[in-house]
Amino acid sequence: MLWATLFYITTVVLASQFWEHIEIESRNLLSEFSLFAIGGIIVSLFTIRLANRLFLAVNIFITTLSCGLLYVVLNTGGIYSPITPCIVIIPALATLSIGAVAGVIWSAIVFIASLCLYLAAQKGVVVMNVVAPQTQILAEFVGIFTATAFTIFITVHYDLSTRKLRKLVDAEHRNVVHLAHHDSLTDLANRRHFIKEIERAIFNAKLNDSVFCVLYFDLNDFKKINDTLGHHCGDIILVKFGRRLRSQSRGSDIVARLGGDEFCMLLPGLGDSEIIQKKIYSYSKALAEPIQLENLSYQISVSIGYAVYPRHGEDYESLLKVADQRMYEVKRGNTGKIPSAV
Repeated sequence: MLWATLFYITTVVLASQFWEHIEIESRNLLSEFSLFAIGGIIVSLFTIRLANRLFLAVNIFITTLSCGLLYVVLNTGGIYSPITPCIVIIPALATLSIGAVAGVIWSAIVFIASLCLYLAAQKGVVVMNVVAPQTQILAEFVGIFTATAFTIFITVHYDLSTRKLRKLVDAEHRNVVHLAHHDSLTDLANRRHFIKEIERAIFNAKLNDSVFCVLYFDLNDFKKINDTLGHHCGDIILVKFGRRLRSQSRGSDIVARLGGDEFCMLLPGLGDSEIIQKKIYSYSKALAEPIQLENLSYQISVSIGYAVYPRHGEDYESLLKVADQRMYEVKRGNTGKIPSAV
């Protein structure tokens, strides 16, 4: 907005210098106003650049612009000045750039200044007008056009600021929604989101008379990693394990971390025990590859249990309970070999 104002004022001044019908007094007055306004703009820009105080910068700009307009008004006919319509931009500028309170304050200031000009005219005080009668119409046109141009500047500034704010709000909203449904460490679905996905799968399965499978994963001897290598290394293992699990899943599968070293997968359309056993075997082989931890290589081992809807339960609690129990049966019988489904 400041740069746009600077460009506009510069353009008007340059145009006035080449307009033959404008008298020298009007040119000088316009030049004086321009120098005053440009000075305020430069100070405002430096205030933003050096002090990063936007509200102070806008107030400086509005103050210098108001004083410059008042100076022109007092030299071009007072209340009858062709520049008087430009005064309306001051409250609008303050409201949209600073806030409603600033708009009210500047509206009061403009009202008092206008009231003084009105009372002076009522008392018969004659204000000198440097604008010659033959260029009065041009001056009025320039005043109306300037007020319109500044209003457009303010509107564009407000629209751009609103769009930027809306983008920030939308991005923050998406981030909050994502954090509410995903694990902060692994970025997998969290327990709450996974339960909702199971409930949605149950609803769809009832409608379509279909089945699905829930796999329950637990890392073996994971507590020893945290105790011996520290929680930092434990977190690295969980993150890399989650990535491996997601890389082995289909696009329709849901992968989640329920908490600690417990992970789950929801596999739509899978209900045959033999196919599930093959799946678990392939998962176990892929997940059993060592994980590099800085200068160490950790041999990972996992126990897997499963439950099938509706064979093992018709609600998420029953399915997770059965899958968890089967996982612990595998863990108790795990002898270091790649486990199979129970």
